[in-house]
Amino acid sequence: MRTAFISDIHGNIHAVESLEKDLKENGVDRIICLGDMINFGANPKEALDWVRENCDIIIRGEHDTFIAQCEDVFISNPEAIKLADWTYDQISEKDREYISSLPLDYDLDNAVITHDDPSIPGSMYYITSLKDAKDTFPCFTKQFCFYGHTHIPLIFIKTEESIKLIRDVQELKINRNEQYLVSVGSVGQPRDRDPRLSYIIYDQEEGSLIVRRVEYPHLKAAEEILKKGLPPIFAKAVAKMP
Repeated sequence: MRTAFISDIHGNIHAVESLEKDLKENGVDRIICLGDMINFGANPKEALDWVRENCDIIIRGEHDTFIAQCEDVFISNPEAIKLADWTYDQISEKDREYISSLPLDYDLDNAVITHDDPSIPGSMYYITSLKDAKDTFPCFTKQFCFYGHTHIPLIFIKTEESIKLIRDVQELKINRNEQYLVSVGSVGQPRDRDPRLSYIIYDQEEGSLIVRRVEYPHLKAAEEILKKGLPPIFAKAVAKMP
């Protein structure tokens, strides 16, 4: 069984099209979406529809929640709020009802999944440091926790002796005596100065985690944001412009 964990598409259909091709080339059996399907990008409806049609399990991120207006979410960035108003108008009431029905976390046989923090799903807490990981590992008992929100692929490993962070790895062999806290990165807006989309494949038979970085037409995605009159800051974030 090969399971793909994707997150933070943020309305970027250009990234989704390249993602879909890569998923097929890598023989993925199941796709799990860890939230933030919409906002920031120029094609929220198309991105949402793709997730609904192709993902086996879907959970809700804070931008999904904010736009569906199903719970109170504090978004401080005025440009994100401005774009959220536009995004709200691009999807239907049925779409918002669907988003509202999605869970904030989910239990698999050997993993817990959430958008941000497994201890308080929906808290919008960023798990990016060894200290964050040290505080988070006691919050789950299964071997894996997969999460999004950070927009950066990170793998924290807890052994009997220590906790370590693995970055910039293509494939990692799993040790059955270790626990893993895995940030799967972002499909639609990576934030590690690498414009390529990122996601994680968990290969259960091979016992490995595979970090996928895939080229996509990010400049085209940025151009479409500008053409639709959306805040330029989001075009710059996708294009990695200064």
